Parts: sequence; structure tokens; C-alpha cells
Amino acid sequence: MAIEKWVLSLDDVGREDTGLVGGKCANLGEMMKLGVRVPTGFAVTTEAYESFLKETGADKEMSRYLEKFPDMPQTLAEFQEVSKAIQDIIVSKEIPKVLQKAISREYNGLCQKTGVPDLPVAIRSSGVAEDMPTASFAGQYDSYLNVKGEEDVLQKVRLCWASGFTTRCINYRVQNKLGVLGGSISIAVQKMVNSRAAGVGFTVHPLSGDDTRIILEGNWGLGESVVQGVVDPDIFVIDKESLALEEKEISTKRRQYSFRDRGTAEEDVPFEKQCLACISDEEAVLVAQFTKLVESHYGLPIDIEWAVDGDLRFPEGVFLVQARPVTVVVEKRSTTDQILDNIMPRFYR
Repeated sequence: MAIEKWVLSLDDVGREDTGLVGGKCANLGEMMKLGVRVPTGFAVTTEAYESFLKETGADKEMSRYLEKFPDMPQTLAEFQEVSKAIQDIIVSKEIPKVLQKAISREYNGLCQKTGVPDLPVAIRSSGVAEDMPTASFAGQYDSYLNVKGEEDVLQKVRLCWASGFTTRCINYRVQNKLGVLGGSISIAVQKMVNSRAAGVGFTVHPLSGDDTRIILEGNWGLGESVVQGVVDPDIFVIDKESLALEEKEISTKRRQYSFRDRGTAEEDVPFEKQCLACISDEEAVLVAQFTKLVESHYGLPIDIEWAVDGDLRFPEGVFLVQARPVTVVVEKRSTTDQILDNIMPRFYR
């Protein structure tokens, strides 16, 4: 494998590189090319992952182990057994020194570029089948936030590789006839946004199928509280054509995720902030503007993750940190149909 293809800057990749950097990294690079503000970072490529497996002998160990299951795992207990065994194999292997140096060199370059020693980064898996219109791998791999220093970065990269073999990931592959070891994994390593607020967004309403508006959901702190359903988020509805903010619903937000010295933790939202909007109207509109641009480029409905950096002034602090095509879109329904859907079940309980 070519060492120069083990680690690539995100601004050097795009959709055409999905096989090398996975869906997440490819989409991040594509957004950078569009001029959308995305946190700087790099991809640890699928070639690096495959070199790791080959050089450490992990690939042969995994294949030998799977000879116990010639018909693929069948029961939950078997899936759990396979998952633990394969993850243990990966975690037990040391990343080869030459690959360690390549990852560390790129990470240290980020530290120098930003002027922050031991720069806090997010480390997220980027599967080849992930974030593609015909796949639904998104969200199945592990992510690590607020990772600092070379040693911690290398450890979390290896854990992300291992997370490709959780029980549900293996089940997904088996159900889709990909084989237990099918597919490859890249890793996105990105500068952490010091999120004052963060959340998700959709260019098509997930329930009604309305594609004329962009819906944003957000909370104070990191976006995990929204993604994991910890709170009822603030909701902003923006007209897709005019980018006018049409509606907003400000919730009482009692919990948030925040940085610790390393990693993150769930905590109370300060009382005085619980009923305040987590972002301004102009920030919501700029997130929607970025989202509309990405949807137009892809020609498909998308969902996004966004963050607003509390250390930066508007508009420099508004970022998209992920975008992916929506894999399932409900049929667009008329208002009458939606009302009937809500009313009719009452008469048949």
C-alpha cells in the first residue's frame, strides 16, 4: 500500500474518493469545495486500515475465527460472540510504527496550523457504505469527542476501527449479504468546534415529506443531546426558497453535553438559559443556507449536523460538521391526509 494514501487532508478529498475515505469524509471534503464552513481535519484512509489488518495479522486471525461459523452467525448470542472476538483482535494489535508516524504527523500539523498544542479533535468512523443514498450504516459506528494528544488520537483511531464490528454492524452486513468482514473503514479526525450550541437539520420533513422547508433542531452545548434525544430541542423552520425564518419553537432545555478536560459529560443547562433560544435567527438562517447549498449540489434530500462555535463571531462560528443523503423519504402527503392520519385512529381504539 502506498504510504502517501494512508492519511489525506479533508480539503483534498471529495465524493470521487468514497472508496478511499468513506462516506463521511468524502461528504466533508465535498462541502469544503462548495465553500461551506467545515472544521479542518484529515482522513485516515481505508488503505491505512487494510494495511493495519495485514501488517498485524489481524485479517488472518479474524478469518480463522470465522471458520467456526460457516453459515454466518444465526442467533443473538452468536452475533455477540463474534463481535467481542473480532473487536478484541483489533484492539489487541499495536498500530505499526510507520502508520503511527503518518497519523501523528498529520495531527501535529493540525496543532501547528491552529496554534493549539494537543488540539482537541473529534474522531469519527467513516465507512465505505456509510452516508450513501442506498445505505443505512450512518450512526452505527462509534465516535469520540474532545480527544487530545498523539497517544489518545492513536488509541481512539484503533477503537473506531473496532467499532465496525459491533453486534448491530455485523448483523447489518449479514442481513445485506456483505459478509461479516465486508466493507472497509476510514476515520475522520477533525478540530473540535467549541460548541455554544449544536444540532441537526433536514431538507425534507421526516414525517410529512414536505420538501419546501428546512427544519433545524438544536440545544446548548454539543449536538449529542439532540442526536440521542436527551432533550426536547429548539425547532427552527426556514422556507427553502426564500430562506426566511417562518417558525421557531423554543423549548425548555434542561440537559446538555459539554466538554470536560478530556471527553464530554452530560450536565444541567444553567437555569437562566433553559428557556432561551440556543441560536440566533441569523445563525439559523446561515445553517439553512449552507444546507440548501449542499442539497442543491447533491440533488437529493439531506440531513446535516451543525454547530456554532462560542469562541468565534458570526458568521465565522457557524459550521456544518456532517451531511448525508436521507436514505428513506416518506411520500409527500397533503394537509388533509395528514389531518386524517391524526384523527382516524381515535375512532378505532
